[in-house]
Amino acid sequence: MIFQIYSQLAKVNNLRNDKLLKKFGTHLREIRKNKGLSLEALAYEADIELSQVYRIEKGLINPTLSTLNALAKGLGIRISELTMFEN
Repeated sequence: MIFQIYSQLAKVNNLRNDKLLKKFGTHLREIRKNKGLSLEALAYEADIELSQVYRIEKGLINPTLSTLNALAKGLGIRISELTMFEN
């Protein structure tokens, strides 16, 4: 029983795509800079911790849909614009 649960959890860990997270972070940073916003300003506008925005831009964490929504609102764009990048 425990092995079955562990094997299912191990499969979830394989879903992480570091290359994709880094590309998303680069895309987010480009949008932010094109809007003339600092990391601090985006964090404030999105009501997200500065360190979280930094880690997303660096591709260190995988943002949730709720976080993407907050970032999009902070940037004044639609969520779809955040996901329109080459992967």
